[in-house]
Amino acid sequence: MTAVAVKVTSRGVLVPRALIAAWGDVREVEIEKHADTVVIRPRPSEAALWRGQVISKMKAAGLIEEMPWPEPPAVSPEARARLAEKLSHGKPLSELIMEDREEYA
Repeated sequence: MTAVAVKVTSRGVLVPRALIAAWGDVREVEIEKHADTVVIRPRPSEAALWRGQVISKMKAAGLIEEMPWPEPPAVSPEARARLAEKLSHGKPLSELIMEDREEYA
């Protein structure tokens, strides 16, 4: 949770634009009052609410099953460097794609 300096005015509580901008395209917010804090967060869009409802109903009907995926193994920076060196030979992928597209033009 981020602590933000806000200003209380007769119009309400003013929150810095940078905080809201970091949330993306937010049209509405939710406010929760706790004993020692007030939590302001973006309100989920209607599409997100519908999506959650549809997914939960599909899970209840047995149409969706959550598969536990194992975490990928940790790779050392040295191993990453070796792999990058090994895969970096030849033409860049962007050049290969452009050459392939020239054949169809």
